[in-house]
Amino acid sequence: MSGWAQAVESLSPANDIGQLDNFKECVVRIALLSAALALALCGGSVWAQDAAGIPLQILVSGVSPAHGVATSASRAAVERIVDTEYRAALVAAGHPPALTPAQLQIVAENVTRALHKAGFAHARAFLSNQMLAFNVPNSAAVSASALAPASPPRAVAPPVPLAPNVVPPMSVRDERAAQTDLIAVRGFHVEGVGNHADEGITPTSIQTLADTLYTKLGGTAEQPVKLSFLQLQGVADAITNRYRKAGFIVATAFLPAQTLGSSEIVDIKVLEGRIGRVIVEGAKRYRPWVIAAPAERLKGHALRKSDVDSALLYDRDLPGVSVAATFEPGAQVGQTNLLLIAHEAPHPYTFTVGADNYGTSITGRYRALLGATWNSPLGIGDRLAANVDYALDPSQNVYGSLLYTVPTVIVPGLDGVVGATRSTLQIDTGPFAALHISGPTSSYFGGVNWKFVNDEDLKLQASLQLIHEQAKISSLGVLLSDEQFNVLDLGFGMNQTDRRFHGVNLLQADLRQSVSGHSLQPDLISPNHANKFTIGRLSYTRLQFLPDDQQLYFKLVGQYTHYALPPLEQFSIGGPYSVRAYPIATALTDSGFYTSLEYHVAAPGFGNLASPFYG
Repeated sequence: MSGWAQAVESLSPANDIGQLDNFKECVVRIALLSAALALALCGGSVWAQDAAGIPLQILVSGVSPAHGVATSASRAAVERIVDTEYRAALVAAGHPPALTPAQLQIVAENVTRALHKAGFAHARAFLSNQMLAFNVPNSAAVSASALAPASPPRAVAPPVPLAPNVVPPMSVRDERAAQTDLIAVRGFHVEGVGNHADEGITPTSIQTLADTLYTKLGGTAEQPVKLSFLQLQGVADAITNRYRKAGFIVATAFLPAQTLGSSEIVDIKVLEGRIGRVIVEGAKRYRPWVIAAPAERLKGHALRKSDVDSALLYDRDLPGVSVAATFEPGAQVGQTNLLLIAHEAPHPYTFTVGADNYGTSITGRYRALLGATWNSPLGIGDRLAANVDYALDPSQNVYGSLLYTVPTVIVPGLDGVVGATRSTLQIDTGPFAALHISGPTSSYFGGVNWKFVNDEDLKLQASLQLIHEQAKISSLGVLLSDEQFNVLDLGFGMNQTDRRFHGVNLLQADLRQSVSGHSLQPDLISPNHANKFTIGRLSYTRLQFLPDDQQLYFKLVGQYTHYALPPLEQFSIGGPYSVRAYPIATALTDSGFYTSLEYHVAAPGFGNLASPFYG
């Protein structure tokens, strides 16, 4: 039973007598065991015997069927009940390192009630220090007097009735007394409530809840109402439920032992379950403090499901690792430690190989794609990625990119990014072959990305980047155009899951401002473009899920400016990510937009099969 509880099966004397050869020995055993149980169970009370230094165990009797042997099914059922009640007690006590004897006594009482509900009508749970052990001599040494009827056990004094204004500790609250004993109450006073206005949990709101429940129980300010312990506990349970619905997953309200004064006000205390430590296990290549960083800000605060989920989402953004969370008791009463378990990918490297036909007849209709990524080379969640696209038919264009991102760690979701792209163009075929047009286009950029909201259904991100871009075009050895610009890009992105209508909304907005610009004069490619410009860009996508693996895909993309733009900044129409009926970059314009609506359906027969590449 999880190392802390064991089940003791009840004996069936009738069957044991039939199996023993020595009838006298059996009578002695039954008489002694009956005396021990009588001392422990007589009258619904318990005679507890201290066992200093020995860990208390939870013992269970009366769970065997008629033939006296517990089945594996009944053993498993009892074990589940004991385990459930013990864990519930740990949560109610604020996850202490161990339960006190008084708290274990409550567990035993709850186990007994749960066993009765489960069909074990004669079962009873009690603590190991509530049993008396007897040494039974050999049958040959037993005198005839031992066969005489055993003298009745010493009567146990009935429990002393409680004072009418006392709320006793849970360990001495009898089940029947909890229903019948009444105390006069004029109201409740709730302690330990923090200020969590966003979740509707404040000292005022919880006190108002307790006052409302007091009124529903028949109490008024002028006249007290007599309430049972069960009714008092019901008020505490209602406060616990309010916390749980607000996302405080371990918060518990309870009735402490107390003596009511002349005010007849019952105190209710709340343990909100504050996070004590953040512990990371399983990290090998990763530095543990990097994985713990998103949750460090939660230390000392009440444990909320939304906060833990957000910290996990930040951790899951880290490349090459997945993170799960669990909880364990903290060092102090009311504290809970957050345990983060990291599962790193077997290798930090990933490679991709592909091909497509997204090119043109001039730049190369088919492309071979190769990519490599190194996840967390410094052990801090950074990423280095390189990609190369090589055009075929004709083989005249090469595109390459290099990107490095590194989290700041101090601020969750804030990453630094630097990168570069470069493409080379060489036209030696087709109608322009005689002109031998060639030239590189390159860009270098650096900045920050900040995912400042990272919830399960909503993610918001802001970005700021400085971009240096340059394009050169030559023909027959003559430089026709040389354009260089420094552009500041401010971006905002949103990813929102629409659970009500079963869809996903994606939004990206950018404001681009040229900081400086220089162009060769005269510019024979775009002679009238501006060196200073401001551009607004917007992209919205709606993915609508329909029954039976069907989807609607709506997209709107646009750009607006007052300026004549260089080709590097113009709006492109055509290609696989734009208007698919036309080749890529069929039209270039300063301002423009396009929209599309697509209907997607899974391919019959294999649309739902797992990919052979991704599982």
